Amino acid sequence: MSSRFGALITLALFLTVHEPAQADDIRLAMQAANAEFLAAFNAPNPAGFPSLYTADAILLFQGAPPVTGPEAIKQFWESRIKAGARDHTFEIIETEADGKYAYQLTKSSVQFDAKAGTKTLISGYTVRVFERQSDGTWKVKVHMFNRSDTP
Repeated sequence: MSSRFGALITLALFLTVHEPAQADDIRLAMQAANAEFLAAFNAPNPAGFPSLYTADAILLFQGAPPVTGPEAIKQFWESRIKAGARDHTFEIIETEADGKYAYQLTKSSVQFDAKAGTKTLISGYTVRVFERQSDGTWKVKVHMFNRSDTP
């Protein structure tokens, strides 16, 4: 009986010690994914968007019809940038992973600088669902944004 008890203690310690590391790992992976997106958006470098999304990715942006596929998503972001969107940010609120999929909830903002020189801060929340690729990287499968009237 003591060997079973010892095995249970060892398993409990393993799960306790390794669970935060896994949570930290997914948070680091999500921060890296955010950095790649923000670099493409804020540079701006629209050519950087397609490699961030899966082949069947979908973008749901408040007030716009769904956009499907990496190339169409690139064109969508490029149109937003050309319209005056600048200085995009993500602040991770929550992230979780379960094997092949992960998600993150972020508070996000973008500065909209219209041609007239009027700047407007647009903030809201973003949910992105990621799919782990065979090489271990994460790509966005679903990207949703909704605008919030509160900063």
